[in-house]
Amino acid sequence: MGRRLLGFALGLGLALGQGLLGGGQGHSAAVVGGALWAWGWGYDGQLGDGSFLNRARPVRVLEGVLGVAVGNLHTLVLLPEGKALGFGHNEKGQLGDGTQASKGKPVPLPLPARALAAGYAHSLLLGPEGRVYAAGSNEEGQLGEAGGRPRSRFLPVEGLPPVVGVAAGYFHSLAWTEGGDLYAWGSNLSGQLGTGTVESSPRPVKVLERVRLAVGGGSFSAALLQDGSVWVTGLDSATFRKVEGLPRARALAAGRVHLLVLGEDGRVYALGENEEGQLGDGTREGRLEAQRVEGLEGVVAVGAGDAHSLALLSDGSLFAWGDNRFGQLGDGTREGRLRPARVRFP
Repeated sequence: MGRRLLGFALGLGLALGQGLLGGGQGHSAAVVGGALWAWGWGYDGQLGDGSFLNRARPVRVLEGVLGVAVGNLHTLVLLPEGKALGFGHNEKGQLGDGTQASKGKPVPLPLPARALAAGYAHSLLLGPEGRVYAAGSNEEGQLGEAGGRPRSRFLPVEGLPPVVGVAAGYFHSLAWTEGGDLYAWGSNLSGQLGTGTVESSPRPVKVLERVRLAVGGGSFSAALLQDGSVWVTGLDSATFRKVEGLPRARALAAGRVHLLVLGEDGRVYALGENEEGQLGDGTREGRLEAQRVEGLEGVVAVGAGDAHSLALLSDGSLFAWGDNRFGQLGDGTREGRLRPARVRFP
C-alpha cells in the first residue's frame, strides 16, 4: 500500500521518494509543492474534502503539507512543527481521536509526530523522542499487544528502543533505529515479519540490520539497506532475500502484493502480483523478478495502493497505473491502465 510516512526531519532518503505519495484500496494522495491532493474512492471520507464522494480527478485538500500516509480507507497527514491530521474511515479507531466515527475532513491527531504510518485499519505515530504509538485494529497484534481488541487512542508500543522510522503493512508493523536495526510485529501468516517462521508476534522482534527504511504490504515487507540493496520477505519466503537486478535504490513503495523500487538512476522497478496491471509492463502477468517500468525518467517519488501505482517526476508531473475502478488513477476515467498514464490535475 506504501502505507507509511517519514517526516523530512529524519533526513536520509526522505525528501526524495518517501511520504509524498500513497494509495489505499481505492484512493490516492499526493503532496506536490506543499499541497495535498486526493482522489478516488471517497465514500468513507478518506479524501478529506468533506464530500464523501468519489473523485476521478485530484481535488486540493490542504496547504503546507510535509507528507502523507495512506491506509486502506483512511489518510494521515504530517504538517510542520510536529502537527498531524487524520481523516477517513475510523470504525476501528485508526484515527486515534478517541472515537470510532469516520471523519470527512481533517481532525488533529492528539500527539506531536515525527513520522506516521497507515495500515489496513491501524495507524502508527512516531513521537519526537523516538517512541512509537499505535491505534486502530489489533486482530493480529499489529498494535504491539496481545488480546486482539481495537483501540481508539494512541498508546505506546512497548519493547522498542528509540527509532527513527515506522511503516505499516495491512496487519503488521515495522520500525527501525538510527543504527539500522529493523523490528517487526503483528501478522506473519505469509512470513512478512521475516523471522523464518509463519508465527505471528504481538511484540516487536528484531529481524534485520543495516536498514535505511522499510515498507509493509498486504502480506510482505521490504527493506532498503544502507548499501542501497533491497530485501523482501513474505512474497515467496519467510526470511529476507535480496532482490537481484536492481541499481542502488533510493525509495520503496508497497501495495497489497506488489513492490515498487525507485532507483538512484531516477527509474522505477516493479515486482509482485500484476492482476490489475500494477507492475506497469503492459501485461497482467505477475513476477518475482524486478523489471523496469518503461516510459518513466527522472522519478523522485513512488507510491502504491492496493493494486495501483504512482510515480512523481522531477518536473512535477504525476503518473499512475493499475486498478482504476474508483478513479484512483486520477485521469478522469475509471479504466484500468497497464502502463503509466498521466494524472490530470485541474
